[in-house]
Amino acid sequence: MFKLLSKTPNIVVNLQSKVKLPDKVKGTILEKWANYWKNLVIDYRQMFQDLRTDMQEDPRKALKWTMGIVTVFTLAQNNPNELDFKDHMKRITNEVILVSEECRNPVSLQHLQYLQQCYNEGVVHYMSLGIVSFMYTSSLNDSCDLYKAHCSYLKPSYLSIFSRIVDVGFLGQWWNIYIKTTNYDVNV
Repeated sequence: MFKLLSKTPNIVVNLQSKVKLPDKVKGTILEKWANYWKNLVIDYRQMFQDLRTDMQEDPRKALKWTMGIVTVFTLAQNNPNELDFKDHMKRITNEVILVSEECRNPVSLQHLQYLQQCYNEGVVHYMSLGIVSFMYTSSLNDSCDLYKAHCSYLKPSYLSIFSRIVDVGFLGQWWNIYIKTTNYDVNV
């Protein structure tokens, strides 16, 4: 694969030296555009050659970097979204409803009622950081047009975001709702 990558830019550079631009194009944006792409191919060729030599010199380091990149890519692919949260919340709520009131876990029931109330008020928000997602609440709805919503002195501080986090999504799972509703049918 590295041989193919190292040969391809040479073919492009050789083709560039054989193909001449007409005199009327010289000094225009077309010549600058052609030079840009030529230099880009040369830069990437050099980068792949350096990568090849670095991999040959220290294969363990290359393996660590490759595993790190694959891990981050896998975590990003399995990052849950807001629809997953809503789906899981509705599914677990339906399961809790089927259990008799004497057997329901009050912690699970209270958490699900709080989430439902927050959704009804429209104060639940979703934020994704690529490999981890957060569901958090705000004090007011987005469509609220009160003075409190616009005044910068009344907005919550950045440090209070940790107390507003409702759930953390990681590895394809929303963990807080999973932990609080695991034993929903055990009255403690």
